[in-house]
Amino acid sequence: MTQPWYWRSLPLENRTGSHVFTALFGSAQTSGIATLLESPYPTPTDNPQLARYSICAGTPRYVDGHLQVWTPTLGNVLPFLEQLLQKKVGGQGGENTFHTPHTPPCGKPRRARLHTPHTPPTTPPPHLPFTGGWLGWLGYDIAREIEQLPYTKSDSLPFPVAFWYEPDSFAVLDHWDQILWLAASSSDGLDELERKLEQENDGEMEKIHPTTPPPHQPILPTLRFHSSQEEYEAAVNSAKKYIQAGDIFQTNLSLRFETQTTASGWEIYRALQQINPSPFACYFQTPWGEVISCSPERLVKSQRHTDTKFHVSTRPIAGTRSRGIIPEQDQKLAEDLLNNTKERAEHIMLVDLERNDLGRVCEWGSVKVDELLTIERYSHVMHLVSNIIGILRDDISAVDLIRAVFPGGTITGCPKVRCMEIIEELEPVRRSLFYGSCGYLDWQGNLDLNILIRTLLLVPSNSGVGGVRGVEENTSRTPPTPHTPHTSHTSPTPSLNTVWGQVGAGVVADSDPEREWHESLHKAQAQLQALATVFGDRGMGEYEEYEEYEKYEE
Repeated sequence: MTQPWYWRSLPLENRTGSHVFTALFGSAQTSGIATLLESPYPTPTDNPQLARYSICAGTPRYVDGHLQVWTPTLGNVLPFLEQLLQKKVGGQGGENTFHTPHTPPCGKPRRARLHTPHTPPTTPPPHLPFTGGWLGWLGYDIAREIEQLPYTKSDSLPFPVAFWYEPDSFAVLDHWDQILWLAASSSDGLDELERKLEQENDGEMEKIHPTTPPPHQPILPTLRFHSSQEEYEAAVNSAKKYIQAGDIFQTNLSLRFETQTTASGWEIYRALQQINPSPFACYFQTPWGEVISCSPERLVKSQRHTDTKFHVSTRPIAGTRSRGIIPEQDQKLAEDLLNNTKERAEHIMLVDLERNDLGRVCEWGSVKVDELLTIERYSHVMHLVSNIIGILRDDISAVDLIRAVFPGGTITGCPKVRCMEIIEELEPVRRSLFYGSCGYLDWQGNLDLNILIRTLLLVPSNSGVGGVRGVEENTSRTPPTPHTPHTSHTSPTPSLNTVWGQVGAGVVADSDPEREWHESLHKAQAQLQALATVFGDRGMGEYEEYEEYEKYEE
């Protein structure tokens, strides 16, 4: 019989998601897998609804001797998730094989087996967003399972296109009610989680706020862009020609940058959350590397309500301005953004796209825009944001919902399919995880997925992957030897980890290519400042300083 979940509630005592993650799951992991989905509290925006819960989880669960980790290959991802949610994996729905982090590249892949959940001894409150299920990501290329898209560019990063796992234990932080909910597959597991929290209270917080300097002087990063300013502006002009020809109304063109660092992904994540707290942040430790995101944008949320219906929402962001130095300047910039005809037109176009996406899977008449053209302020930029809601039809599954909205229209453009074809043509590399989504899928069919913007990917120095050329040769996505990302400054010798980021800007008929280049760089400012911060640097200045960084020479 499958082990049930055991639950326990404790006072949260103003702990953050990062605090709990470090105390419970930040130590050495035998599988190299742990997750934090964090909504900082108090919220960095004016919307308290975006900052109630954080979720953190540790190593994958074992069921009948099988590690509950899935990395289905492109072409099988969404059907596999459908089987997972319908509890058919390994049964009549067909068997899927996969490589786990413990499977040698030449070994026989394990078969995924799915267990049936049992009523836990202590039932958590129904309002909790996650009560057991899967954590993971969907890379941008999952769009190829939804639409027919050309393959003209290589995927230059070593991360699998999809990764999902069921944790053996996890914690849900309710920041409003100040309750910490712990869940484990055994009562002993619960006791162990509580013991770790007690240790944290006794002084283990130095893991998060180290008081001793690193043993080696960190190496300052040198950024390399995969496109020069000239090349990016040429791509913008090409996109404008497609707009003028009537192929598309607007699109989003992105720019990848790369650097190397002695810092760990966790150090970078902590710096980024302090510099640019965002409501849909995530941190993943995996055998392939670390995913570090401070995303402000939700792709889609679906939650079962007391009427037994799934209520869904999507929250597009389109329109950006830098923050003002003083309140008066900040307000003037906000008014300029709200009153800008180009920004409003682009935003409304994308709201209509998202309404159409939800309209395909929601009950007739239930799709509404409950927020339109509101300003959300973050540390470095402010955005135009809207919120679209609906009620999912009874015949629609969680995976059907993903098919309807993925990838987000704000990072493709309108119409979505033609924009994705043009993106494949004009961007120099495939997007990989960037502009995909991460989050959770639970046993009940609930889900919450962000859009992976404001995101960094880190590959450790011991992975054998360093630089674009080396990554392109690793096309199998076979997991490397599991590594343990450091959560404190304890590295005995300096080694260089490779970090990638990707930023972009919306392109419309009257876009100024130079302005779009600068907007892209400005969106990267918080990420670049986080990289500088973990080096003890004073931080980076305005985005004009980034112009002189060299283009990456392949």
